[in-house]
Amino acid sequence: MATYADLKINGTYLIKEDENEEIVLVQPLMETDACVLLMNLDEYENTFWRKKAATFLELVDELDDEQLAEYEDIFEEVDEDDEDIDEEDD
Repeated sequence: MATYADLKINGTYLIKEDENEEIVLVQPLMETDACVLLMNLDEYENTFWRKKAATFLELVDELDDEQLAEYEDIFEEVDEDDEDIDEEDD
């Protein structure tokens, strides 16, 4: 099993924490001696702490810069579409 200490700061990873959970996209933002602060790159971009020694089920993939840019483009388009709908409602 992988640990949160395996993740590099500012890297972008697809991980599966437990068997019954979905794959999530996370980005480590900072670390202390014992913990790492992660941002969950979902629609809310929430942050949470994990112990570096804590394990998770699987490190599924690491996104490279091109893949991350593609991901960000997809969600920028979705946000722009939502803004267009909001403006039409006014």
